[in-house]
Amino acid sequence: MNESDTELIERMLREWNEGNVDALVEIFDPEVEVRPALSTFLASMVYRGHEGIRRWYAETNEPWAELQAEPERFIDAGERTVVIIALHARVPGGRIDVGARIAHVVTIHDGRIVRLDGFDEPDAALAAAGLTEQAEAS
Repeated sequence: MNESDTELIERMLREWNEGNVDALVEIFDPEVEVRPALSTFLASMVYRGHEGIRRWYAETNEPWAELQAEPERFIDAGERTVVIIALHARVPGGRIDVGARIAHVVTIHDGRIVRLDGFDEPDAALAAAGLTEQAEAS
């Protein structure tokens, strides 16, 4: 696994958590395609380009008072990287916290994310990346 790829994914999650959408957009290729995890909560199933990144961020964060994504593990999948993510969210009013584990399969080319496929279950991401042995072990 390329260390610079891991650093780019960590930076993406940091900018996401800090709400720095302009810096977040710059991490992605102008022709990026994002298929998000938690798609049942989102209006769009595929987000394309930099405007798509802005919509993805807005639609994902809209129902939450707070939403944080913390990387737990990075897994080399050849030309892609699987990142297991712990989500921590708080509903408006601040009395209920929600936690979940999701995963992204990330493709990076020339220092930018060109594709991000999100999965509601980490095992599904591992299987999609061809890492079925690791999916069975987890």
